[in-house]
Amino acid sequence: MIARAQAPAWLKTAIGFAAVTIATVPVAYWSMFTGFRAFDDEGIFLVTLRDFLTGHPVLTPYVPLYGPFYYEVMGGLFKMLGLQPTHDNGRWVTLVVWLIASAVGGLAALSLTRKLWLGVGAQLLTFIVLIALANEPMSTYGLSSVLLLGLTAAAAFRSTRPRLTAALIGACVGALCLIKVNVGGLAAVAVAFAWAASLGDRYRRWLLPLMVVMIAALPLVLTGGQLNRGSVREFAILVALSAAAVGISALTAPAKPAPPPAARWLVGGAAVVALGTVGVALAGGSHLEDGWKALFLFAIRFSGVFTWPLNINPFADVWAALALTAVLVVFVRRSGAAVPPVTAGLARIGVGFFTWVSILVLPSSIFLLALPLAWLATQAPKGDVENPVNPYCRLLLPALAVLESLQAYPVAGTQLSLAALGLMPVTAIMLNDGIRQLRMLYAPRTRRVKVAAWAAPATLVTTIAVLELLGSLALSGFSGATPLGLPGAESVRLPAQQAAQLRAAVGAVDRNDCSSLITFPGMNSFYLWTNQDGPTQTRYGQWYLTLDRGQQQSIVQHVETQPRVCVIKNQKLIDFWTDGRPAPSGPLVDFIDNNFVEAGIYGDNELLVRASP
Repeated sequence: MIARAQAPAWLKTAIGFAAVTIATVPVAYWSMFTGFRAFDDEGIFLVTLRDFLTGHPVLTPYVPLYGPFYYEVMGGLFKMLGLQPTHDNGRWVTLVVWLIASAVGGLAALSLTRKLWLGVGAQLLTFIVLIALANEPMSTYGLSSVLLLGLTAAAAFRSTRPRLTAALIGACVGALCLIKVNVGGLAAVAVAFAWAASLGDRYRRWLLPLMVVMIAALPLVLTGGQLNRGSVREFAILVALSAAAVGISALTAPAKPAPPPAARWLVGGAAVVALGTVGVALAGGSHLEDGWKALFLFAIRFSGVFTWPLNINPFADVWAALALTAVLVVFVRRSGAAVPPVTAGLARIGVGFFTWVSILVLPSSIFLLALPLAWLATQAPKGDVENPVNPYCRLLLPALAVLESLQAYPVAGTQLSLAALGLMPVTAIMLNDGIRQLRMLYAPRTRRVKVAAWAAPATLVTTIAVLELLGSLALSGFSGATPLGLPGAESVRLPAQQAAQLRAAVGAVDRNDCSSLITFPGMNSFYLWTNQDGPTQTRYGQWYLTLDRGQQQSIVQHVETQPRVCVIKNQKLIDFWTDGRPAPSGPLVDFIDNNFVEAGIYGDNELLVRASP
């Protein structure tokens, strides 16, 4: 008999991932180049990147929250490719980052499970989750996603390449801290927890309980200033209980010592990235004091500037408490052995499939109900000595998924998608564990055991169906829209009325011969479309919320000498950002209210010009 030739595993993998990439490119293009969000985070990143490329320091008192790593990487990429920071170029770059992040997510799942169907399924799932990038092109979320998923992929090889992977994990954490300190800080705590849990008994027995207390208390500490709000309190309790379940489950797992050099390599990887990034920023004229204020001090008080909380049913906290109780009963009382293997396998598959589907239905927050069950991934199926998930991943990834869900505080917008992204590798682990556990059984293949055979097609078919639905909606929106036709945004398509209103507003700025422009609130895309440069401080986000009275007064003194200053004001957006709080005030706000008159209304945008003396 002649043996049938089989394609090498690497070739099957390459074909599978290439096929998914090709299938998702049209959906990515239709989604990325359709629509323009009035809150205009896209314009903030494009204008600040333009300023960086023209020599402005990357760390200034007026660029809160976003660190130098993002600007140095994106600025280097734009410069290397010879691109200008326009809407079209920014969306193409974001599209490529989106596809790269999706591939990294799939490869991470493949390395954790050694199953191609889970790899390509995770690539599709990651792509669907990151469709939120189309709402905020050029935001930091794309690069942050690549780094978070890269950290996961590095952890998958922790047992075979301990020093290299430790350095890569440290580098990813350092880079994340220098993009958004909350994302990087949460990753750092999860890495510290996994490091403590992988120590030998001598240190593990006292250091790990301290880390368990820390990760359980962290959600309540971070949200402490807003715990009087019911939605914030319920979210914090949910995450705290979920973190406690992960921590207690890890306490019961056997100690798996990490090689002694690992800690030094973790710190070394983070230090190299941090020193290199900050060094470049300082060489460009930045000051450490400005970086401290922008990245840390402002981040601490950001919840007082703008909050968009999740609406969580109190039942979610009850559910999390029940999950924690299950951990205490099963592991602390050592009754885990009493759970039949078939039941345990079915539970893993059921929880994994539920988590997978709950991620697919974003922007719904149903996936938060899966957080209390993430602890299941910390425990390998009994007797499965060949399970591909190394013990380090079982410690790190569930903790990372639970803690990174805190990204959804204080603003649950695109951050909600990134919060769900951390659950993707945990879901892949649980599905694979359940399938392996059922297939290890020597008992006859009962109906319950046959669930393992249906897990793969059910997961893939559900994911493909959601992708087709999203693709259909994206194509419909793209086909029904019209080109915006503004400089640098020729490929962007919008509903006809919105496009006409934006073109009219830009044309009005030109007709009024404006010498300088201020947008109120920050709508930075107008600076690109009109080729106007407003005062530097007003080009960095919601200036009326972030600038103090002294900074606003200095702007007033500057613009008082310019008779042709124009203002584009959008009251609807102002109301959105103030979120029910008192109307914005300050010297610049008062100067605009008292010295400018209406020159035209274009949709929600109103053009104001200086009143005659």
